[in-house]
Amino acid sequence: MEPRNLTGVTLDKLVAGLEAAHPDVRDRIGDAMLIAEHLDQVGDELIEHVVLTARSEGISWSEIGTRMGVSKQAAQQRLAKSAAADLPPLSPEQGFSRFTVEARNLLVAAHEAARVRREPHLTVARLAVTVGVESAADRLPMPGEEELSLVPYDDDAKAALARSFELAITAGADMVEVAHVTEAVEAGLAG
Repeated sequence: MEPRNLTGVTLDKLVAGLEAAHPDVRDRIGDAMLIAEHLDQVGDELIEHVVLTARSEGISWSEIGTRMGVSKQAAQQRLAKSAAADLPPLSPEQGFSRFTVEARNLLVAAHEAARVRREPHLTVARLAVTVGVESAADRLPMPGEEELSLVPYDDDAKAALARSFELAITAGADMVEVAHVTEAVEAGLAG
């Protein structure tokens, strides 16, 4: 969308309104300051709304920062408080809806790999291989006879995913990110 294609408030209309309200240019200054402050506030509210929507759909701070043209940390510092304010506290009962898009994609990739290989269940080893721990490949379960459309998690994989929530909560995050899943999976391999 091109900003010049937006209708409604334009500089010409604002100037015309000020000129109509105040024939003396000196009297326009205070109102111009109020209008500018209001426009800044509306702009900030627009950005906060869009970021909150993106976060609720699992978009990571890294991607938000990239799209804003700033670092992940700068985006978080500017907007995390307002984005987190409308999200309920992070809890495992919220399931995968509180995983970032990247973390959900990781789990989908693990499921697909387990399904294609006909693994009877999704294990910590499968999750580890998916996050890049190649040494876990020798721990993958033997392929089964049938291909399952949905490969169930085994107890250890469920525990690792629950641990990823704990890590995110401890870190003060409002979403479970790939780093949380990776750390939980690596701990699950060691334990």
